[in-house]
Amino acid sequence: MVYIRKVQRIGSSSLFITIPKAWCEKYGIKEGENVELIESTSGDLIILPKAQGLGESVFVIDLSKVNLIYVDKLISYAYINGYSEIKIVYSRKQDLESIKDMVETKFMGLILTSEKDNEAVFSFALDTNRVNFYELFNRIDKLTSLMLDSVDDEKSVLRLDAEVDRIYFLLVRMLRTGLTNSEVAKRLGLDPVRFLDFRLVLHFIESFGDEITAVAGKITPKDVQPIKSLKEAVIKAFLGYSEIKADKIEKLTDEAYELVRKANKEVSSSLSRMIEMAKDIADLSETLYLK
Repeated sequence: MVYIRKVQRIGSSSLFITIPKAWCEKYGIKEGENVELIESTSGDLIILPKAQGLGESVFVIDLSKVNLIYVDKLISYAYINGYSEIKIVYSRKQDLESIKDMVETKFMGLILTSEKDNEAVFSFALDTNRVNFYELFNRIDKLTSLMLDSVDDEKSVLRLDAEVDRIYFLLVRMLRTGLTNSEVAKRLGLDPVRFLDFRLVLHFIESFGDEITAVAGKITPKDVQPIKSLKEAVIKAFLGYSEIKADKIEKLTDEAYELVRKANKEVSSSLSRMIEMAKDIADLSETLYLK
């Protein structure tokens, strides 16, 4: 929904706009209450309802009503959408055991806190106030570089990819929470467009890890060095490092495509997809082509 408001004057110097009635009713804003105004890094002025706590929210999965193969996706949905608890209703103990193993390996901070009477509750127990989003973002980037350094060792790549997935889900949870929670938004220091940019880049990085997994054991670290250099350069460009120039990205891209031309068909498609994702990240780097 887009609202247009005319800027009006009150008194000799103050300017004001009215707040849409429908928006006030949706968020329970009444006369005399406060709203929050946040100025983004791009100069946008964002109006938020009164500060919200994360609150308690429960997502219920009844295994008698869903196919077991979709439980992973349902838990992923609940996790990244900020639910504080996920309740599993089950009849077969072995189904719960497989879910326990999956949760432990995939979702950071989600722990089993209750198990009784054919119900189990997983709670999000990680204090994200103590989590540095940007350090974790850099960590997931470094992990994919380590995957390229270990690309000839399939077991190492799979282990690193599992850690990439865990961090990915946590960072997406933080981003999605920040879009609706002003306290988280202020802590991350991102405007709405930048939230979406980081969400997209995280998707590319996670997919990048999947492509590395697909070629693990079929190529050497030396062979993928051009792709590693390109990936690291575009991440730096996205984060705004001034020493990264457009001509450097273009040179690294050409070198990476030369690798694809030399590679066999078994790995070339995955290598090409990695390069394309790196180019997409570069396109999100707003100042890269202005220098």
